[in-house]
Amino acid sequence: MINRNIFRRELTRYRGSTIAWCISICALIVIGMAFFPVMMDENIMQQMRAFFENSMMKSMMAAFGASFDNLTNVLGFYTTRNSMFIMLLGSFFSIMLAGKILAREEPDKTAEFLLSKPVTRAEVFGSKLLAYLSYLLVLNAATVLVGFLSIELFRGESEYLLSSFLSHSLYAFLVMLSFGAIGMFLSLLIKRGRPSTGISIGIVVGAYFFDSLSRITPAADVFGYISPFKFVDSGVLRPDYGLEWWRVLYFVALSLLLFGLTLWKYRKKDILI
Repeated sequence: MINRNIFRRELTRYRGSTIAWCISICALIVIGMAFFPVMMDENIMQQMRAFFENSMMKSMMAAFGASFDNLTNVLGFYTTRNSMFIMLLGSFFSIMLAGKILAREEPDKTAEFLLSKPVTRAEVFGSKLLAYLSYLLVLNAATVLVGFLSIELFRGESEYLLSSFLSHSLYAFLVMLSFGAIGMFLSLLIKRGRPSTGISIGIVVGAYFFDSLSRITPAADVFGYISPFKFVDSGVLRPDYGLEWWRVLYFVALSLLLFGLTLWKYRKKDILI
């Protein structure tokens, strides 16, 4: 199911852009965590406490997972401050990469050359999927390493559980994987020549909006389940925080279903050359 030549070609093709994404997200993590020691200033903490005593502002900030307890704990601060950069930007990277890695041969007019080789479409799909997963793992490994080092560098006397940090990081990976599966499937539904970047960004932003709306308005809570972001547990300060099987099952099942549908569609698709 894997063709080494195709796999190596895909690893070379997107290497530069992946490095750029890694550097950008990691830089934002470090810059964001550098503000944590500033937040621990007594005067700023008093202002924050007064800010969160306002019920309306408290509800609005809850949409972004922000609370006084979160912002005064290093892991809570990391989760609140960086989830936007890690999950949101990581999801942009994932859905855009997956959206073009399989369907790129048509607009580039290289499909005839590729499919004329003694390889099956299943091999093409498997090789490109493995290349996509490799890039996604590299991005997440970089962000987890930089995130851990940033927490250790700026945490001061604040305590946190490493297991909670790793669990939340795995949730971030699963979110990106889900959006990648969505992007790869949708790429086969778009006609050749039409860029999918705008659609990909719209899907991620829309999912983030529905999740935020469900947090602000209890009556709209049901709409949040449209979004993969809804299934991320951000309660990292709970003593029993960890991976919950039903959340993991949702991400794994969604990804496997969409990757399976993508393979089925790709094997039957009339590819333009």
